[in-house]
Amino acid sequence: MNRHLLNGLAAPLQIALLIAVLALPGVSQGSTKLTFAFSEASAPYSSLRDEKAVGLFPDLVQLAFTFIPDYTTASVVVPWARAQYNVRHGSSDGFLTYPSEKRQEYAVFSAEPLFTQDFGHLVYSADNPNRDVIESATSFADLASLTVIVENGSKWEESNIPGYLARVPGQHVDAMMHLLMLREAGDFLVQPAEDARLIAQQLGYAQKLKIRKVDFIPNSLIPFHIGVSRKLPYARELINQIDAVMQSPEFQSQSSTLIEGYR
Repeated sequence: MNRHLLNGLAAPLQIALLIAVLALPGVSQGSTKLTFAFSEASAPYSSLRDEKAVGLFPDLVQLAFTFIPDYTTASVVVPWARAQYNVRHGSSDGFLTYPSEKRQEYAVFSAEPLFTQDFGHLVYSADNPNRDVIESATSFADLASLTVIVENGSKWEESNIPGYLARVPGQHVDAMMHLLMLREAGDFLVQPAEDARLIAQQLGYAQKLKIRKVDFIPNSLIPFHIGVSRKLPYARELINQIDAVMQSPEFQSQSSTLIEGYR
């Protein structure tokens, strides 16, 4: 506050004016810096590398806020349950996630998704003897004679991959890729393309990796929206600014380029 601006004002009016100004977003100390929480073990979307948050999700959130110069963002990566807890209780300001009903109870979300995860891909080996069947299938019924490798405990796969398909469970995504490429225990996975490429590259299977986009996998598009904690006094105003940025053709172009870089 400019000292000269207050000269001549009565003391009560000075105090009232100071309180009003300091209550505005971006004026009180630290209010312009927002902390976004991400999962520490969800590469390529978010992970910890050299003590820094890296991945598509931190990059997308940071890109969005380059169009809102009144704010700066910091990214932290923690176990996903902790990230959600932090946003719920206001120790982190926001996250990027699916806006479930439970999460909407404690966070305000952008109207449109910042990113849409696409499970509509069949992932398989170039050496698979059933490759022709996979590449010509127009429905799950065409794959009925094959075996799908699934993630143990995945509710999404239980709901969206037909029960008549033979299944081989893997404990995690790395194990699933080993089962597919090394042990040849199954014929294909259902997985987002960016996930499959990163895992195959890390495990040394990139040369054998094949990915086919298909349109017969139900509920394959999972929208991820920016969410801001309801504990933030100006949460709704901030989301309105984010919504406006996401309508910008310049932002849409830059975000598309960023996403394609991960695919």
